[in-house]
Amino acid sequence: MTKLSELNIYNAHPWAVPVVPDVTDPYFAQPMPWQFTEPVLELIKQMYTEVENFFKSRNLPMEIVIYEVKDVFGRLDISSLTPHSEIAAIFNKYTELSKDYA
Repeated sequence: MTKLSELNIYNAHPWAVPVVPDVTDPYFAQPMPWQFTEPVLELIKQMYTEVENFFKSRNLPMEIVIYEVKDVFGRLDISSLTPHSEIAAIFNKYTELSKDYA
C-alpha cells in the first residue's frame, strides 16, 4: 500500500488543491507544505471524501475553494470558502476529531 501524502490526497481530490490569492506580496499567501502524521493525513482524506459525498449526493457542482489546511495549536485549521453551511460543519467536525491526534 502506498504511503499517504499531501500529493496522494491532492491527486485523489484535485478540487482540494489550495488556491493562492493574487496579492502583491505572494510570500504570505503561499500555503505551507504539510507535515502531518499519517493518522492526520488519513483524517484529511476522510474529510475530503465526506465533502465530495455531500456534493455528489445532492447532484451539485463542487462549490468550494480551499486556501490552506494547517495545524493550529494541535488541531486542523481549514481556510476555505463555500456557500454551504454543511461543508463548514464537516470541517468543524474534523477540526474537533484532529485534536485527538495532537
